[in-house]
Order: sequence, then C-alpha cells, then structure tokens
Amino acid sequence: AFGVPLQFDKVYTEGISKLAPLDIKNAAELGYIIKNLGIARMQPDGIEVRVHPTLIPQEKLIAKVDGVMNAVLVEGDAVGQTLYYGAGAGSEATASAVISDLVDIARNKNSEGVSVPYLGFTPQNMRELRVIPIAEINSAYYLRMMAEDHPGVLAKVASILSDLGINIESVTQKERDRQGDLIPLAMLTHEVQEQKINAAIAQIEALDAIRGSVMRIRVEQF
Repeated sequence: AFGVPLQFDKVYTEGISKLAPLDIKNAAELGYIIKNLGIARMQPDGIEVRVHPTLIPQEKLIAKVDGVMNAVLVEGDAVGQTLYYGAGAGSEATASAVISDLVDIARNKNSEGVSVPYLGFTPQNMRELRVIPIAEINSAYYLRMMAEDHPGVLAKVASILSDLGINIESVTQKERDRQGDLIPLAMLTHEVQEQKINAAIAQIEALDAIRGSVMRIRVEQF
C-alpha cells in the first residue's frame, strides 16, 4: 500500500493466547469488542506494521465482522474510510483466492511486461520508509491487573501512571469477579507512547499488592 517491501522481521506480532474471558467481558461493559487486527498506517516518520488483539468500539462497522468473515478497512486522504468484506475461510472462498492468484500470474507471464503494477508500484520504484518500532507507536490502552483488596492500591497504580504522564479515561473494579483475596482492576488510558506504558507496567507489576502480570490490549477508535 505504501510502496515498501514487506519486512516480516520488523512486523510486531502478538496472538490471543493471553486473553481471558474476563477481558472480553470487561471490553463489552466498556463499550468495546476485541478483534485481532493487522494494522498498517503511514506516519510522518515512517510506517506502522503490527498485528495484535485490539479493542474497537462496538458501534464501528469493522467490530461487527464475525465468524469466518474477514474485512479490510482502508482510509484514503480524499475518499475517507472504505470497508471490503467477505469470507476469509472455507473451501470455496480459499479456492477462489488461489485461482485468482493463478490467473494473475498467467496474465503477467503473457503480458510481455506491459501489465499495470498493483497500486502503481514496481520493484523499480519501491520506497525506503522506516518501520516504526512498536515502542514508539501511540495508542490508547486497556490494562487489567489482579490486585489485593486493600485500601490505597488503586491510588498507587494511578500515581505511577500520573508520574509518567499517562491519563486514565475510566476504571472498573467488580466485586463479582473476585478470585479469593484478589480483585481485578481494569482501566482505559488516553493515547500515549507505548514505551511509557511499558515503563508503567513494569512499575505496577513490582507493587506488592499486584499479583502476576498486567494484561495490556491496545485500543483503536477508527
């Protein structure tokens, strides 16, 4: 899309294995749904290329893509957002994609070099754009941690975030989800650079009142 060869070693990837049912429930109560997205975005200092679970507002059209259906959301300078939707799995859908690729290969072999390149880019006019490291991207975040049910725990977490310049949008703490002496604490932050969130998570996990790892999911508004 940006005239840059795909560099797999620079694509940040994160799967869904760490997601818990509690995160799905929290997301729904906050007005979001979790989708595993591949994101490619042009920025002034390079391009973002990343794949990870993402919170998306429930009212967005891409949030309603379910089952074997896939969607590609494209945003252009003039046209705005367009959505391409269709089956991404299954015998006929897969066969259609494979046959389409074979037809393209055959057409290119018989075109004697006069075919129109995809998106107007050829190997000769590819660009060299920096792939932005994941630590430098900006995003809002969902954080979920298991905390001892003591006074002052939330204040300590909020203080860590505040010291790093991270603003909290909302906080939820449900007694119904208690696990023994631990209660889940979930929050949404405003947009911030990822390296700040990483620093905050390291400090939060070091608190005596926090057990285990902090769950972090990026948030996109689209």
